[in-house]
Amino acid sequence: MDWNKINSLMPEVVKCVREEYIVNNTIIKDDIFKILEKHCVVVYYPISDETKNRGFHIKRFLEGKLTDFVYINTAKKTAEQVFAAAHELGHVWGVAGKVWKKLGTDKELTEEIEEKIVGRFAAELLMPEKEFRMTFWAHIKELSFDPSHIRIDELIRVMVMQMSDYMVPYEAVRRRMLETNIIPDEIGDMLCADQKETINATIDAYLKDLNTSLDQTSEKKTIPGLRDLLDKAEESGCVSEYVLTKIKADFSVEDVDATEQVVSISVGDK
Repeated sequence: MDWNKINSLMPEVVKCVREEYIVNNTIIKDDIFKILEKHCVVVYYPISDETKNRGFHIKRFLEGKLTDFVYINTAKKTAEQVFAAAHELGHVWGVAGKVWKKLGTDKELTEEIEEKIVGRFAAELLMPEKEFRMTFWAHIKELSFDPSHIRIDELIRVMVMQMSDYMVPYEAVRRRMLETNIIPDEIGDMLCADQKETINATIDAYLKDLNTSLDQTSEKKTIPGLRDLLDKAEESGCVSEYVLTKIKADFSVEDVDATEQVVSISVGDK
């Protein structure tokens, strides 16, 4: 597979879907959740014992219509949730198929290749190459680092700043630095945090210096619009009280006490 060709096509694909779905903000960060919610049903729920599962996408028939559903594991750190949302959005938008069409290949689009393409899409969407390179070198200059003689811990410090810039996990930044040719493969391997305690300790130390929620978990339990759906289900009488009570308990939906008090407000000119 010609991944260099796929990388070269990705900015064009991202530009097309941005225009098609009216995504105006260049640096998206956690606005990705609002964008995702516009195009599918999103379920936010924490499952702490799912070590690798940050989220997934499925299609199901809902009221006779094939509908996209995305699950986001809110037991994961915020940065991981953001990247997972961008990744699953790529599936919802059928990005792999768009890339495959532009490649003009007769080869089969396997699930493994689709996952990799969507991962590259998420990186380009959240960390556009031009902005990513610009902010990286701006941080190098700001910290007065010499790029020709930079220590690994100094490089990690800049990478953590990039994590904050784009609200993405460390590994996403490391891979993006390789994709944008900021670093060669051998340095990329040195920066890999997988099972390297010293790298992870350095990342954590620099994260603590930042006022950020990157390394926090939200433990959010919700489906946008769930309260309205439960109210309608309750009014219709089509759903048992047991099911309604269980859903409210599972998603921590609290009852709101109604009040008969009526007030008047001045809305001014419309």
